[in-house]
Amino acid sequence: MNLFHALDPTHVTYLLVFGAGAVGGLLGLMAFGFVGRPAETRRREAASDGRQAARDARLEALTETMPGVPYEFRVGPDGEQSIAFIGDGATELLGLAPEPDGFYERFVEHIPESHRGEFLRSVEEAVTTRSRWRQEVPFDRPDGERIWLLGSAEPDLQEKGVLFRGLLLNITERIDEERRREQVIRRVTDAIVEVDAEWCFTLVNDQAEALYGMKEEHLLGRTLWDVFPRTKGTRFEEEYRRVMRSREPVRFEEHFERMGAWFDIQIYPNPDGGLAFYFDDVTERKEREEQLREREELLRSITENVSEGIYRSTSEEGIVYANSAFVEMFGYESRDELRAADPSTFYADPAEREALYRQEDEQGGLDRVEVQFQQNDGSTFTGLLSTQQVDAPDGNQVYNDGAVTEITQRKRQEQMLKSRRRKIEALYRATSGLLSVENRDAVPGRIAEVLQEVFGFPLRHIGLVEGEMLVPKKTVGEDLSRMPEPKAQPLSEDLVATRAIQAGEAVVVESTGGLENDLDYGTLSTLAGIPIGGHGAVVVGKEAGTFDALDLRLLEVLGGYATLVLGRLEREERLVQAREEAEEAAQLKSAMLANMSHEVRTPLMSMIGSADLLREDLEEAGLEGEPAEMAEQIFRSGQRLRETLDSVLELSRLESGAYTLDDDSAYLGVIVREVAQELHLRAHEKGVRLEVGGPGASVEVRLDETAVRRIVRNLVENAIKFTPEGGKVQVRVEPEDEETVVLAVEDTGVGIAEEAREDIFDAFKQESEGLDREYEGSGLGLSIVDRLTTMLGGTIEVESEKGVGTRFAVRLPR
Repeated sequence: MNLFHALDPTHVTYLLVFGAGAVGGLLGLMAFGFVGRPAETRRREAASDGRQAARDARLEALTETMPGVPYEFRVGPDGEQSIAFIGDGATELLGLAPEPDGFYERFVEHIPESHRGEFLRSVEEAVTTRSRWRQEVPFDRPDGERIWLLGSAEPDLQEKGVLFRGLLLNITERIDEERRREQVIRRVTDAIVEVDAEWCFTLVNDQAEALYGMKEEHLLGRTLWDVFPRTKGTRFEEEYRRVMRSREPVRFEEHFERMGAWFDIQIYPNPDGGLAFYFDDVTERKEREEQLREREELLRSITENVSEGIYRSTSEEGIVYANSAFVEMFGYESRDELRAADPSTFYADPAEREALYRQEDEQGGLDRVEVQFQQNDGSTFTGLLSTQQVDAPDGNQVYNDGAVTEITQRKRQEQMLKSRRRKIEALYRATSGLLSVENRDAVPGRIAEVLQEVFGFPLRHIGLVEGEMLVPKKTVGEDLSRMPEPKAQPLSEDLVATRAIQAGEAVVVESTGGLENDLDYGTLSTLAGIPIGGHGAVVVGKEAGTFDALDLRLLEVLGGYATLVLGRLEREERLVQAREEAEEAAQLKSAMLANMSHEVRTPLMSMIGSADLLREDLEEAGLEGEPAEMAEQIFRSGQRLRETLDSVLELSRLESGAYTLDDDSAYLGVIVREVAQELHLRAHEKGVRLEVGGPGASVEVRLDETAVRRIVRNLVENAIKFTPEGGKVQVRVEPEDEETVVLAVEDTGVGIAEEAREDIFDAFKQESEGLDREYEGSGLGLSIVDRLTTMLGGTIEVESEKGVGTRFAVRLPR
């Protein structure tokens, strides 16, 4: 049972662990008003969020002046447990993040098992008896360092329970110093002790006195077993008694736990029937041997878990060690087989081996030299060779340690990446003419030209949808002994083109025999269909083989461009018709917005997709620098522009009346927490604290969840955007009455001038406008929030003070 679980659940209990100097810490706490305050004052502070925040701020300030880590823990009357405060020094001292939730359990986990039980018992006793607590305990930091802590706690009986306050102090230096002093006393060589036949001490020299920490007069006449009862049942007793019985001398090495040291012990029988003991402290030698063994094991463990080939060789023995990667890299079945091979066979050119040896001797090693190596089966690969000369610990041997990094695959990837770049560049150059096509009939011919310029597949076919039929518009077959005759086919026919149109993505048919139709495909075996939206499809094919994944992605980009063009042409036709029919200005504006957004959206999505593909290729190839930065910038800029277009489209739907709402149940608190979680990283990167508050249970509303989620997201994103670093954004959900719930988003941002507030819900309006405006954005977020709130039957209010902050309150029906 731990300290916190041991408390009576009807009491409110704090625990703040104190270290050495706890009284001084308590006096400091009293000076700051944390100890000895009236209970009524504490209750008033607990009831006020503002005062609690101020109290927490004072606690945080106090931690910077204290020598240890302050800590508070609370158990509520209903058994609910929570840590109220942890000093920021916990990170530096303990290596643990000062997050209250679960901190005590994480702390206990880092106490070594050998001391954990004693620690928990001492804590339990302090809680049970409501008494002062003090304990020294070792603590293993996450980075592997062991430190020693001294903690104590003073109880403060209060109206609703007990409050423990204190500090954790680092006493590692004191513990280490005590141990060092003890070791200086205990670790003495050439200690001599004699006992008689009754095991009583008869002689103890000065070194033995220092070793045991007892004077000779204190030991003489006492038995060995009385003075050292811990030797009972150990090897010491076994060897001592064996020499006593056999009268034959013995020498052995053993670790003496009590002194924490290793001894070389020599035992000789005395003529009077007793024994003489000679002790030589060999702890340092044992530690060196253990360190050497650990280093060798660590080296072996590391080398066996890396992809590089690691080896060690000598001029006399050749390769004396090679890791598994090195053995596999050179195509051998085992280390023994590799060691038996002639090292000259490892090089594609033996003369290069001799040149590398000379270079290694001149420079004392090699640094990532590109070498053509040869495997056991005669095949070659390219590797980077790095070597260095290392002296053996005894100084009698020189090792040549080396590492081989295979880069054959990387070179292939670099070549493949260059080929992909050329193909992408060719696609974008070729599609420039497609985007400028002015009539529907010219689109298939331009697509066929792009297919020829970039891909060169034997079969290139373009069909467009007309009514319920897929009509061939352009078909080219090159180097095909026989190909199918293009004919108009119903959309219901099982074709690779109709499959692609229905799937909305590229579809590959590995064998034309798998299509359920009566068409004769001639010698074509493999087909790929790429949709042009709902307007038609592009079909490419060949007599054998498969399609490269990049080619399919680029074909989808081409299909997207074609979709854009055909969609643009159709929308332009509809716009002309709308003008002729004199539609209302709002509808015309919405159509134009949609047309502009769609016209940009499709090439934008192609750009984002290509940038994402390029990022992946660069990452897989391990390439960094300007290309990677440019690909990342293109990707992020495209994402930002896409968000703006989405807002334009959404506003267009709202204004045109095309936006429909559902009336399913939605839990407003859940939506708020999910949105806050999604935006937490954005707030963190900007240095803004994002908080969510509200009732314990989520408030249920019968509103369209998508619309509510959009309202919350736009308001929170807006608050983060206009809140400077170090500020705070708070989101709260509060039931106002049985029929209304309030969503409040409050920030400590730049605020809105009074003269600008009446325009903030207008589309494309921001307080700062023009090319030199301070904050980026389309100015559509609040306009969308206003329209969605109205559609949901709610209202929105704004309160703001320039330089202080802004509060939006959205009232929605329940």
